[in-house]
Amino acid sequence: MHILGHTMLTVAAARAVDRKIDLRLPILLSLLPDLLDKPIGVLLPALVNGNTRNFGHTLLVSSVVLVALLASPRRLGNPLLLWGCYAGHFLLDRMWLGNDLTILCWPLLGVFPPWSPDGPPTPYLMPYNIAGEALGLALVFRLARRRGRSARTSALDQCAESP
Repeated sequence: MHILGHTMLTVAAARAVDRKIDLRLPILLSLLPDLLDKPIGVLLPALVNGNTRNFGHTLLVSSVVLVALLASPRRLGNPLLLWGCYAGHFLLDRMWLGNDLTILCWPLLGVFPPWSPDGPPTPYLMPYNIAGEALGLALVFRLARRRGRSARTSALDQCAESP
C-alpha cells in the first residue's frame, strides 16, 4: 500500500472511532513505519540486507511506540487508538505474508530477509495497491467536499449574523 491508502484509510478508521480526533498524529503514525524504514534501507543497507521493510515494521518497535504513547506526559489523545494507527500500517502492508512475517517478528525469526527486486511473492499485489490508493483518493475528495460545504455554511452563518 502507498501513501494515500495508508493515510486516508487510517483517517477513516480513526474518525469512525473518535469523531473529534485531531488527525495530524494518526496521519503521522500511519506513515511512521515507512518513514523509519526507507532511510535505513537506503543509508544502511548492510544492516538490514537492503530491505526497506525493517525495524519500523516489527512488533518490537510497535511495542516501543505503544509504551511511548502510554507514557506520554502530554495528553495526545487515546493512546490505544493512536497505536492502532501505527499498527494498522502492518495490516495494510499484509505483514503476515511471505518473508514479511520474519520482519514482523524480528529478531525472533532471524535477520531481515534480503530485498528482492521482484517484490514480495504476494498474489494480487498490484490490484490491492491500486484499490487502496483509489479508496484513499476517494476519501480525500470526500473530506475536501465536506470541508468546502462546512466553509460555505459557516460563511453564510456569519453573513446572517451580521447586522
